[in-house]
Amino acid sequence: MSMRTFMRMQRSTLLVLLSAVMLWTIGAPAYAKTDPLFQVWVPTNTEKVLRDQPFPSAPNAKLELGAARNEYESGQVIVKADGGALRKLQVSISELKQEGGPAKLDSGNIELFRQHYIEVTTSTTPTYPKGWYPDALVPLEGMLEVEAGHNQGIWIKVHVPKGQPAGLYKGELTLHETGNPVRIPVEMTVWDFELSDESHAKTAFSVWGGPIQEVHGGVVGEEAWQYIEKYYWASVEHRLTPGYLPIPDSDIDQYVERAPKYINDPRVSAFRLPYYRTAQGEPDVARMKELVDKLRVRGLLAKGYYYVSEIDEPAQDKYGRVKVINAALEQAAPDVPHLVTVQPVDELTGHVDIWTPEIDKFDPEYAHARQEAGDHVWWYTCVTPKHPFPSYHLDDDLVGTRLLAWMQRDYGVEGTLYWATTQFQKYDSVQKKYVSRDVWTDPLAFPGANGDGYLFYPGTEVGIDGPVGTIRLEVLRESMEDYEYLYQYEQLLRSKAEALGIAETFPYRDAVRPFYDRLYKAVRSFEENPDNVLQVRKEIAEELTAGKNAGPSLVTVGKPADGVREMTVFAPKGAQASLNGQPMTLAGGEAGYDRFSMTLELGHGVHNADIVVTHAGGTQTINRVLAVQETSAPYSIELNNVETAQAVKRFTTSTVDLSLTEEHVTQGEHAMKAVFRANVNFPNLRLFEAGKGFRSADWSSFRNLEFDVYNPGKDVTFYVKFHQTNGKTDDTFLQTIRGGTSKTIRIPLEQVSLDRTQIKGIEIWMWKQTVPQTLYFDHFRFTSAAPADSMAP
Repeated sequence: MSMRTFMRMQRSTLLVLLSAVMLWTIGAPAYAKTDPLFQVWVPTNTEKVLRDQPFPSAPNAKLELGAARNEYESGQVIVKADGGALRKLQVSISELKQEGGPAKLDSGNIELFRQHYIEVTTSTTPTYPKGWYPDALVPLEGMLEVEAGHNQGIWIKVHVPKGQPAGLYKGELTLHETGNPVRIPVEMTVWDFELSDESHAKTAFSVWGGPIQEVHGGVVGEEAWQYIEKYYWASVEHRLTPGYLPIPDSDIDQYVERAPKYINDPRVSAFRLPYYRTAQGEPDVARMKELVDKLRVRGLLAKGYYYVSEIDEPAQDKYGRVKVINAALEQAAPDVPHLVTVQPVDELTGHVDIWTPEIDKFDPEYAHARQEAGDHVWWYTCVTPKHPFPSYHLDDDLVGTRLLAWMQRDYGVEGTLYWATTQFQKYDSVQKKYVSRDVWTDPLAFPGANGDGYLFYPGTEVGIDGPVGTIRLEVLRESMEDYEYLYQYEQLLRSKAEALGIAETFPYRDAVRPFYDRLYKAVRSFEENPDNVLQVRKEIAEELTAGKNAGPSLVTVGKPADGVREMTVFAPKGAQASLNGQPMTLAGGEAGYDRFSMTLELGHGVHNADIVVTHAGGTQTINRVLAVQETSAPYSIELNNVETAQAVKRFTTSTVDLSLTEEHVTQGEHAMKAVFRANVNFPNLRLFEAGKGFRSADWSSFRNLEFDVYNPGKDVTFYVKFHQTNGKTDDTFLQTIRGGTSKTIRIPLEQVSLDRTQIKGIEIWMWKQTVPQTLYFDHFRFTSAAPADSMAP
């Protein structure tokens, strides 16, 4: 973890030292002082504490959890052996008893695990250091050993069964080496709503059979499938459905007989259909049709999809093959969607049913356009992207991992794909194949990203004949459960909207917007603050618990401009509404409701909005916390207006033909025509060097870099790459321009992970093109909160 994460931890915790403080338990007096053996810290369940990480100055010493019925909730306790090695640390947890009631959560619903540490010797990104990261969760039985000066994490997992009475449950976790035991208070709030078994977000988290066979003794045949099935169900139990069913598919009738066990399980969200080939390597339409027809007759096809490895992540020169395979699938199974790991592009429109871009290539506008046309959109990660984008990497924060499901719900992404959860081998770049790996000591399954490709460990090393989970896997389950909170919350909003007669027109996203805005600004821009995530989750849980009893009115928050929020209340006819004590304006309505509004101009920061609605003698109070993360930047500062041939010549290139033009102008009288040549690697143009390309290397006072682009041809993607004077770069800003459209590119400069006082310049580049690609650029500029001199040299 980075030092800024360590500092943040210090703001929210309370020190428990055996040598110097009084130890408190639930309803009990302080314990006497004992010898200084260890310290205790209770961080959240959405952060990793490295083996050698310093403790905060005041670490939290109380475990507080919250969950709905039919949900798992985890916590962790970190022990630091600062008084010498611990050889016989006993760890136990009591049952959790309902306060004021007879209910309890007993040992059958509570599990303890030891966090296993694995050393990262080469960092995935510079943001997170080398070191010993916690990952595998080994069931904890008996005693723990902790080496002197080291941390040892203990993971606690509580399952709240269906039908569990709501309320506050209390117990304690006990740690005992010598002297008086340390008792850590445990409180679990069970909220009064229940998650369904069904997951409303589709997933395809692939379980690879080959590595499982190898690590479990080279098993083959039916025994191998039994092991694969163990990993399959372990994934499903974490609300992550794998791709293929864990059964052989060579015998179609046998496949159809065994498939219902999995397909009909409500926890299984989707399944990947076998893709059969002829001896010549072409699609075997007849066999695929036979299987699909038999599944259809038995009502087993609705969750199925095709995902063909041959055309995985197709480059432009593979588009023809995508079309050939899709035509065969259409012939064999016209009612089964075809998933391709590619961002939406015009050339493949009509040949892909489920567009699945990497998360850094996700374009909300284009994705929603495809969905309106009847297509589907998923997304995925696979080694890349890396921080600052969310990931499942070992040496990355867990907040991004958890927020991916929030973003998925926010942006309307229907499913998530992940390439492997059981890659227990490692890819050898020299031999160009996977070779054996010691999973418990080597974190690199594929070059470039620690932890990528596996979310399980094989249990053989610790006496378990099957899978061992990870912290990352547990946080992914938390994430998917959060998605279900959001799903239920929108269902609650819909029921209220139906009562007001606005179910089909109500802007549901604007009603949830205040929660999303507090967590992130974009997929690549979020605060690594686990307490913030848990607080927002709690607020949604409390509204779900209150349900319809909270009142009939609804609130939305629009964002018409930076620093502006449009508050709208939909209330029963004849109601009155106020915001922070001020009457709201009646702005309209229909037969069943009145609509009130008020516009707020807000500065950067967090603001409370307290809405009070009175109707028929009753009062409904709604609180919204408004996070304004943007800052108004009304001033435009010229960088290059491309009005003259001299201005165009400030761009340097050897692979793009540049010229001054009067076509597609957005400001002034001229624009710049750029023809990216075909069949060259990485065609690019650059605006470099303070004093030549622009006035100053100091870009730190500007809010955004903006420029206008028109694309007269087919869809195109390009990157905007930032260069620092010391050679460092940030190449994470992908742009997509649809054919026949114009677009203003806006890049918030705070997202550029470089020293913005030492900028060498920008580069616009794209991958090799099979035909020349023409774009028109105009009006390169900065926006700023204050006036500034032109940046033209």
